[in-house]
Amino acid sequence: MFVPGTISIKGLVIFLLPYLGASSALYLHRDKPLFFDPPANEHDPIASISASFIFLLVSRLIPLIFLLQLITWIYIFNFVDSAGNVAEFFSLLRDASIGMNSLVPIWLSYPNGLCFASFCLAFGCYRYSRSTRCLILLAISVLSIFLNDLQTSGRAGMVFVVFAFLSVAFWDWRANKRSPLAMGLGVVFISIFTQLPKVLRDGSQTIPELYEVFQGVIRYCFSYLNTLTELLNRLPEPNFIGQRTFLPIFNLASRFNFPLERSAIHSIERSQIWGFNNYTMAGEFIRDFSYFGCFIVPFLIASILILFASRSSRVLNIAISIFFSSWLIYGSITNIFMFGGFFISISFLFALTCIEKIYHYRFKS
Repeated sequence: MFVPGTISIKGLVIFLLPYLGASSALYLHRDKPLFFDPPANEHDPIASISASFIFLLVSRLIPLIFLLQLITWIYIFNFVDSAGNVAEFFSLLRDASIGMNSLVPIWLSYPNGLCFASFCLAFGCYRYSRSTRCLILLAISVLSIFLNDLQTSGRAGMVFVVFAFLSVAFWDWRANKRSPLAMGLGVVFISIFTQLPKVLRDGSQTIPELYEVFQGVIRYCFSYLNTLTELLNRLPEPNFIGQRTFLPIFNLASRFNFPLERSAIHSIERSQIWGFNNYTMAGEFIRDFSYFGCFIVPFLIASILILFASRSSRVLNIAISIFFSSWLIYGSITNIFMFGGFFISISFLFALTCIEKIYHYRFKS
């Protein structure tokens, strides 16, 4: 079997709780706009100035993030000289990430986390203007995420990209009556490309070895209900402090001499089904906030995302909408707020919304 284990009714109900919470937030704030497309006719001069401001920022930010990725890789190549081949090299990167011994210093790793924000912003710019320049910037932002994934020989960022494209493809199909075929083919191509880190790490070269990679992809995509059921069968007492749900905050605090220990994403006990902690976001919420938290925490997160998006300009609204949609889809596997890069990126988008408000206020004055 590609996906061993069982699915319980309890596991299915717990899995649905975060989506009920997020859906409740969407219903409560149904008068606030979340969308992937701007209105057909927009003549608001302030909106035009906001779009110009974001376009200028994106045109500077994305090349800078890409340059940082190149500098990071030069740094890595200079400090990793013990690998005998490509597979061993990427295995070293993976093991260093799991062991919290990253080869990349924080003055590079923290800014690199903005690659997800730059992707969302580039996507927002492209959806707003449909220009070739924005399409090129979007492609560069995707490449930056791929290079960022390679630093840990992982695929989390590219999976986020795939889910963003899937959500937009569904929107275009339902709202704009466009065929999802072209976007679907693009998603398939990116999905295959996304597996390159694993292929390089495992040194897969033959057809049987590549077939094992395919099995791993199937397990990664469809084992979440099985692993959640397994987790519920051995669930420890919840700690009620959010140490798993908001892991980057605790890891950041530990750097400032707080009585906290840094921990890796994989420090949680490993699933016997998959080997990693793909317990869906429900699995992380229930460990931290008990069953009630599986509903209320996603409700609060969704409400915050909606409120910030509704108070921002069209491009920023689209960018936050894309992050919001990808967070929901990714939630079927795990909670992306456990990853520092995603947390840094959404914080940056929120900060950008506040800066934009100040910019508007000064323009009106």
